[in-house]
Amino acid sequence: MKCKLTKCAAGVLSCAFLMQSPAFASMETVLTDTKVKVAHSALEYSLKKYQEETATVSMYTNAQMDKLIAQHRHLSVIKDNDKCQFTPDIEARARVVGVPAFEFAWGDMLINGVCVQQDVKLGLDFMNRAIEHAYAPAFERMSQYYEKGIYVGEDLVKSETYMRVAASLGSDTGRLGWVDMLVRGFGSPAMYEQAYSWLYHTTFNDSYHKAKSDYLISQLGKKMPPNIIARAVAIEYDLLGK
Repeated sequence: MKCKLTKCAAGVLSCAFLMQSPAFASMETVLTDTKVKVAHSALEYSLKKYQEETATVSMYTNAQMDKLIAQHRHLSVIKDNDKCQFTPDIEARARVVGVPAFEFAWGDMLINGVCVQQDVKLGLDFMNRAIEHAYAPAFERMSQYYEKGIYVGEDLVKSETYMRVAASLGSDTGRLGWVDMLVRGFGSPAMYEQAYSWLYHTTFNDSYHKAKSDYLISQLGKKMPPNIIARAVAIEYDLLGK
């Protein structure tokens, strides 16, 4: 550091004396703190402007995240549209607050290495936290993993149970998945009527899922007596039971 000799009543003060004096140290701290604050403010302003110009939303709400997950678009929006800038918020709402949709999203990000270093074990842990909070998409995802033996050991009983729970929670895609499993030989005939009724009384707004629903209903109907089908159509079963 360069310093300038300063005259006072007693003469010339040395540079070393000035640097060691409390007044000098105090002045240096103030100057350093001011520079840090200015730099921090500039960084915050730049980040805010970037978010305003590039983000699809200022911050994800629960409803927005639920919708993105239902559309299977959450990872692409988080990474491609919003450039990973909301990663800390997603993590905080998953870890600290324990919001099911964000537990699912954060778990999926970890499992697939999206915006973060891949950590399958930790990702599955957050998926299971979402399951503990009765989040239907988490039941569906883990059902698929257990059926195919992806990231976890193959367990067809768990796969069947998890998909049935997703359907019972009112998930449209869970109901499709559950009837699909029954058509493929999972479950038992005692489960057909309830599953048929759930899917029959589910409304789909897009042609793809509507066509898939119609097909699965027709296939499951082939396994059921006409009187049971008539009863399933007439009675809309309550969620989680009859």
